[in-house]
Amino acid sequence: MGAPIWNRRNFLKTAAGTAGFLMAAPYVNAAEPFTDARPLKVGLVGCGGRGLGAMKNALDADPGTVVWALADVFEERTVFGARLLTEQYGPRMQADKSRMFHGLDGYRKLLQTDIDVVLLCTPPAFRPEHLAAAIDANKHIYAEKPVAVDVPGVLSVLESARLAKLKNLVILDGFCWRYDKANEEAHRKLASGELGRVLSFDGLYYTTPPKSPLALDSRPATDTDVAWALRNWTAWNWLSGGQFVEQIVHTIDGMVWSMNEQLPLAAFGSGGRAQRRDDGDVWDHYDVYFEYDHNVVGHISCRQWVGCHGEITDRTVCEKGMLVTPYRPHIQADKRWRFRGERGNMYADTHVAFYRFLRSGTWTQTLESAANKTLVAILGREAAHTGQRITWEQIKKNTARLVPEDLTMDTPLPPARIPRPGRTA
Repeated sequence: MGAPIWNRRNFLKTAAGTAGFLMAAPYVNAAEPFTDARPLKVGLVGCGGRGLGAMKNALDADPGTVVWALADVFEERTVFGARLLTEQYGPRMQADKSRMFHGLDGYRKLLQTDIDVVLLCTPPAFRPEHLAAAIDANKHIYAEKPVAVDVPGVLSVLESARLAKLKNLVILDGFCWRYDKANEEAHRKLASGELGRVLSFDGLYYTTPPKSPLALDSRPATDTDVAWALRNWTAWNWLSGGQFVEQIVHTIDGMVWSMNEQLPLAAFGSGGRAQRRDDGDVWDHYDVYFEYDHNVVGHISCRQWVGCHGEITDRTVCEKGMLVTPYRPHIQADKRWRFRGERGNMYADTHVAFYRFLRSGTWTQTLESAANKTLVAILGREAAHTGQRITWEQIKKNTARLVPEDLTMDTPLPPARIPRPGRTA
């Protein structure tokens, strides 16, 4: 057995003692700007598809960025990432072998280098610890969404946000629709009041699994339980948070945006596991209702099924019409509207904004908002898994920790326990 990489219980206990749940209000901060001439050394933690995509976005967003360090649990992923980045960006790939790290503690070694910026793109189970360590190391951060998989993790992120403000560190999250020009314009129209009061929100996210489940007979003989789980991380609630947290947090963001950043009062819902046949514990469909003041309701229906109708649409119903987002935003009302401008690429535009913040020294703190939206997703997931109506006040007191304590690559994992409504506490 290897030595524990961290003790999550002690870490999160400290964070929970100082952090509180905050409303999702923006906080304008000022950091010491990087001059246009100064290179920005970027490190990547998590060399999977999204991680390498984020590094590509970083290199495309600012000509002064260079790849300085790479880290991943699996050594083959850092080797693959280095080769791909060298092929695509040549001399801007400057992470030599001395700054390529692997293992569960690889992120710590990466943070000890002289990087300016770190991209946190691992499975979200590790986001709270990685955020805290990066802030302790005084690094500017791009953090993928969601930012936690359980409530103790959300608490630690809120504490990290507080500390980042004190250090004037720039942090940007992966809620990329907020940087899409069409959706920005659509929500400005909604916020102007021209559609009247919001009456309801209905979100559909009907898609296929973003990462195909690995066949049970494809497990390498040398893989430990943890290694196998990490290769198939979207199959496990403790690693991904499940579909409703890992993916549907985008739709949650749309709902919170439409509700003028207000958070729901309660949630109830249902779901299950219809098509998945892997050895994990996640569901593949959910149907959840969120209650707001004044009889306003938010509804989200989602599934990850193969061979079925696909649709990703948010409908915000108002007194004087309906706003349809996020793809092809338009308004259905007496005075119709459709976005006619150039869309751009929301993933790329998120990083353009991030490096603009770094170069200017002025930015808006959104990490509390990211934590609260993650908590809304956890609220919906837990309401469905238990079959109960759960209030916002109740979910804030939830102490269940999904990530195993004292995790190493040799930690034995118990068989999956698929949530069963009425039986799951």
